[in-house]
Amino acid sequence: MPFSFEIFPPRNNDAQVALNETIRRLAETNPEFISVTYGASGSSRDASFDTLRYVHNHTDVTALAHLTTIGQNKQHLTGLINEWMDAGINDFLALRGDPPLGQFEADIDTSNLMPSAELVRLIAAQREARGGEGRIAVAAYPNGHPRSVSRERDIAMLVEKQDAGADFAITQLFFEADEYLGFVADAREAGLTIPVLPGLMPVSTAKQLRRIAELAGHEPPADLLRRLEQAGDTVAPEIGVEFVVSLARELLAGGAPSLHLYTFNRYESVIAVLQLLRLI
Repeated sequence: MPFSFEIFPPRNNDAQVALNETIRRLAETNPEFISVTYGASGSSRDASFDTLRYVHNHTDVTALAHLTTIGQNKQHLTGLINEWMDAGINDFLALRGDPPLGQFEADIDTSNLMPSAELVRLIAAQREARGGEGRIAVAAYPNGHPRSVSRERDIAMLVEKQDAGADFAITQLFFEADEYLGFVADAREAGLTIPVLPGLMPVSTAKQLRRIAELAGHEPPADLLRRLEQAGDTVAPEIGVEFVVSLARELLAGGAPSLHLYTFNRYESVIAVLQLLRLI
């Protein structure tokens, strides 16, 4: 059973050292790929590029680059895609992206904003021109996009990204197996054929759970939150690991093709999840 990881660029030299060790440990598990996030409007471009090159040059694992359209025009994105491909980075996650911290969408010039499907087409065209290497991923939202009009519209946009050239999708975080399984079933009925990888994150504190639940757009699981709150200020990774293992078993039994684990730049909990699932 394949699996993959997400990391984000380090914020300082000490974090860089720790991240290099995390990358080494993650690579030892032989994941399908390691994805690297990219800041809004390219705010972490250099750090993202450095991290991608580290994965590419120091491991045998495919490095998958997040790429966002917000705040960037087609010419700039084309140059960036080719720059990264020149460095051997041929796999991308095409995203619309969020405004930079402290800014609202109303403050962003969206007159030339490229939709995610158009970014997929752009990457696919550059890929084809360079020999067809690499894969293109897109985001899926089991509980609705933050700017969602309807579930039907979310699924239609996902199918549109598939038709533009996407090879697979990765979901945003969710907490119940039925959220993923029901979404995928509805998407299949609407014509989606590409694999949809469920995105999971083993949390270790109540604060962390509240934060990712807020980003996911709905309330955190009451039982998980209660158990983490009972731990107080103590970091309790085993609680989050147990929850994700149980959820992953339901997903795999329901037909999920893979697991995508959000690491928060730590390797211990995600490796524990894989060990308990007997995937490594």
